[in-house]
Amino acid sequence: MHPFSTVTLGIFVAGYITARWDLVTRLYELAIFAVEYGVVLRAARGIAALTALFLAIFVPVALLARRETTLGTAEADIPATSTHEILELEYLRESSSSDEARSECWASSCR
Repeated sequence: MHPFSTVTLGIFVAGYITARWDLVTRLYELAIFAVEYGVVLRAARGIAALTALFLAIFVPVALLARRETTLGTAEADIPATSTHEILELEYLRESSSSDEARSECWASSCR
């Protein structure tokens, strides 16, 4: 390797190591400062409070949604599974007085 490029590479590596070491020492000093002034404890309390608030809102809503979903399916008086079947049953209810409509529906694809 050419001497100039070896020196250049050495300076670059030394500068890189110095910069990394500076960042590590600053991070260490920041960690000590955070512990001394209770920043870590306050952050942990804040995370715990936000988690409790989230759970206080989310859990009741999830339970309510589950209950409403089961009530909606249990109280349905139409034992249909598809929109097509629901429309067929509504058509039959509207025209239940006339036997023509019922036979007309059953003759088509209302089954």
